[in-house]
Formats: sequence, structure tokens, C-alpha cells
Amino acid sequence: MNVVAFPKPDAARAILQARDAAILDGISHRGVAAAVWQRDPLPEFTQRIDALPVHQLPRLRTIVAVGSVAPCVHAACDLAGTPQDQFRDMLAGDITVLAEIMAEVMDAPMMHLRLDVVTTNACRKFHIDNKTVRMLCTYRGMGTQLAQPGQEAAPMAVTTGSVALLRGRRWPGERTGLLHRSPPIEGTGGTRLLAVIDPAWDFEPKDRSQA
Repeated sequence: MNVVAFPKPDAARAILQARDAAILDGISHRGVAAAVWQRDPLPEFTQRIDALPVHQLPRLRTIVAVGSVAPCVHAACDLAGTPQDQFRDMLAGDITVLAEIMAEVMDAPMMHLRLDVVTTNACRKFHIDNKTVRMLCTYRGMGTQLAQPGQEAAPMAVTTGSVALLRGRRWPGERTGLLHRSPPIEGTGGTRLLAVIDPAWDFEPKDRSQA
């Protein structure tokens, strides 16, 4: 396990990283602002997702019980015309696993689940979400960028396929100091497919933030 620690004790700023899903449990440790499960997606999966036309990438915003995540993802894929193949099954299955992890770590059986297709500089400013905690996984395109205040010019990028669990402003007790943003891609021709999972208790109908 790698721990990137920072000296200012006034807010949680540490980033935990490991190639084991168990690292995500570390989000509750004192001083930890983010936990990153480092993953390398299968090349065949990445090639298939990257090759899909933008209009065939699924878009979704819903509150859902953990056990219903896969059907919701497949319904979104049906609406987008995403081909019915093993790679679509892998996407739905993986998002289900992430929701199950969130449910266990946060004791939250209901999720606000989003699948965002990003082609602009959405949420390009570094910020802290007004949430308790947020899980992010980029399946296509550049991953979310993390930065300490004052170090925004040299952010750390979460790799594509890796899972980031980030504390937000509503985290109880300890203030969070780590910033993040959606990488600026407008004008590059790039596209991101981003899964965002929040505990349902943090749901706000007007929430349009991306990362």
C-alpha cells in the first residue's frame, strides 16, 4: 500500500493507493481524504469502449438499490443502442461491484448512480463535492485529477479503470482538504465515460457536478 501524506493537520489530505479493493475501507481512517483502488482494465474491454460512437455510450441518473444496478445499466445501454455483447455485460457487472463496495463501506443500500458522457470541460475547476463521499471510475478517457490546495498546476491523475473514493464536505467530523476536477478535454476530441456513485442520502436533484 502506498500512502501519500501531507503535513498540514488542519484537514484530511492523505491519499491511499493499492491494487486491492480493500484499500477503499481506508477512507474512514483519520487524515485520509481519498482512497484509490488501482486497476488495469482488460485491453479488449478498453478497445471496445473506446471504439463505440459517442451516441452509443450509456447515460444514466437514478436512485437504485444495490441489487438493481445491473438492470439499470443495461436499460441505459438499450436506450443508447450500446451493442449487446460481453463488454456491455462486463461494464454492468463492474458497476454493480462498485455499488456493492460502496454499500458495504458506507452502510448505504441505496445509491445515486450516474453514468456521464463528457466531451467538454465539465467541472474543470478544482473543488470539493458537497457530499459525504463520492466514488468515481472513468471507463473511457482521462481519469479524475486530484490536487492539494496550492498544487493545482501539478495534479495527480487517477488512471482509467481505477476507482477513487473521495471524502466530501459533508464527511462527519474531520474537514477534507483534497481537491479534484474533471480533466479539461474540450477541443481535444476526447470523450470520457464516467461512473459516479453517491449514497442516496446525499442526492440533490440539481446536482450536475462531474469529476
